[in-house]
Amino acid sequence: MEQYLPVMSEDYKKNHYAEGVFASIRKKTARISFGIYIFFGILLLGGAYGTYWARGRIETYRLEGQDDLISAGYIIMGVFALLAVIALACIIITIIRHTRGAKKWKETCAKYNGYTISDMDEFEHQTMDMECRAIKLLGAAEALANGQSDGILTRDYIYLADPHHTIMKLADLSAACIVRQTISVDSMPVQKKHNYLTVMLLGRNGRRSIAECSKESGAALITFLKQQYPTIYTADGNIISDEDFSRLR
Repeated sequence: MEQYLPVMSEDYKKNHYAEGVFASIRKKTARISFGIYIFFGILLLGGAYGTYWARGRIETYRLEGQDDLISAGYIIMGVFALLAVIALACIIITIIRHTRGAKKWKETCAKYNGYTISDMDEFEHQTMDMECRAIKLLGAAEALANGQSDGILTRDYIYLADPHHTIMKLADLSAACIVRQTISVDSMPVQKKHNYLTVMLLGRNGRRSIAECSKESGAALITFLKQQYPTIYTADGNIISDEDFSRLR
């Protein structure tokens, strides 16, 4: 168990949460933001140029008397304009997320997870000042490739470091299972399916948290949770499908 749920050392806490858990979340989202800026920046420039090009073609069709092509030109211009607007909206949303401070992140997480600011303060306090464990569901190389950070397991809270930053009280957990996920991967001339495992947590308020895992790390976490809270549904430690887990809601 210590391989997957090691007790955090003081050095680990200083390296990862020296300024607090929510300051760490802010820094992580800021790093991700730069890649988003590049992607949507390219999309914005492409959409803007495509709109300008399509408008030029419309004027050319009008001057040449090709009225039957003008409507097609407007459709093409509309598609490019829509791409530019979507890209601009995503950039603005990312900027807002990027500039959000630790305090705002704490407020956002509290609201999203159905808790109070005091609950989030207590979660952060337990992470920094009390014995808690890191949740290492993937090996270092695989976690880096997937962009997955270590989770946090305190006396009363669990955080899988999922994209939605779902923080749950352990007492509010209703289910914790290893779930097999399947995605389709295009590999010409056939389409292949790729399976991978995740830990999925379900709260009594319907909130769900998910993180990729190995069979061994997922089993270690679920066994630990079951020992602390015997009423949690775990499917007896068996691997279940995403459809089966969804039925629990």
